[in-house]
Amino acid sequence: MTYLVTGTSSGIGRVSALRLAGHGHDVVAGMRRLQDAPTHARIRPLLLDVTDTDQLAAAAKEIGPLQGLVNNAGITYVGPMEHLPLERLRHQLDVNVVGLLATTQAFLPSIRAGKGRIVIMSSVAGRVTVPLHGAYSASKFAVEAIGDALRQELRPWGIPVVVIEPGTFRSHNRAGTEAAATADRTTADELAQQRYGAAMDALLQLNRTVETSAGDPERVAAVVERALTTARPRTRYLVGARAMVVTSRLLPTRVMDTLLYRSMGLPRSASGPELTP
Repeated sequence: MTYLVTGTSSGIGRVSALRLAGHGHDVVAGMRRLQDAPTHARIRPLLLDVTDTDQLAAAAKEIGPLQGLVNNAGITYVGPMEHLPLERLRHQLDVNVVGLLATTQAFLPSIRAGKGRIVIMSSVAGRVTVPLHGAYSASKFAVEAIGDALRQELRPWGIPVVVIEPGTFRSHNRAGTEAAATADRTTADELAQQRYGAAMDALLQLNRTVETSAGDPERVAAVVERALTTARPRTRYLVGARAMVVTSRLLPTRVMDTLLYRSMGLPRSASGPELTP
């Protein structure tokens, strides 16, 4: 079996590629920097930026039949929607949503030739929106819709489409998220800092704490392998954070909002006089 996994330089993508290779599968590991490639005799590194359509087209021409495509590449930006730089939102959607579909379109001929399937890495954030993660959740809600549409539309050809929704797992992605948020704060005006500075401080502190206590991405990699190899995969796999999803379904929206805010340690009310914009 030959599988293409995108976003393999770190985190879930890297662990998934190594797990598949370790279990005897051939893996094409896509990443933006070849020096970050996972090392294994069955892994073939591939320079692949999901936002570069020319690069995608060239790669698709040289890759033969695939038994699976794992759309894992993604980024995370955080910040209040009121002051989030619009270029961050555009880039968030370009990578996580447009890039995902562009990759799928490019490699669908290989999937058809290999009688393969498509696995899409979403997130629990595609079900529950968390404060200051609006851009990321917007991208994952869109990913959920794309997964549904692809599953429905590819059904006549018997191409399974599986969406995986991880909770919180270790990922070097959080360092990049914090760096971008810190850069945005240095260019934000005084009003944005007054309104959301304390909330962003709490979020970034939580971000560091979560990374040290987050789950092992091997759990998600095991689900990726199952989605690729089981005869009849589920349409969705929720990995971790099940309590959050169930709670969000049962509680009134405002109560859930309060719980999320408190769990993140964010300030519950504005303090001090409002600056004049």
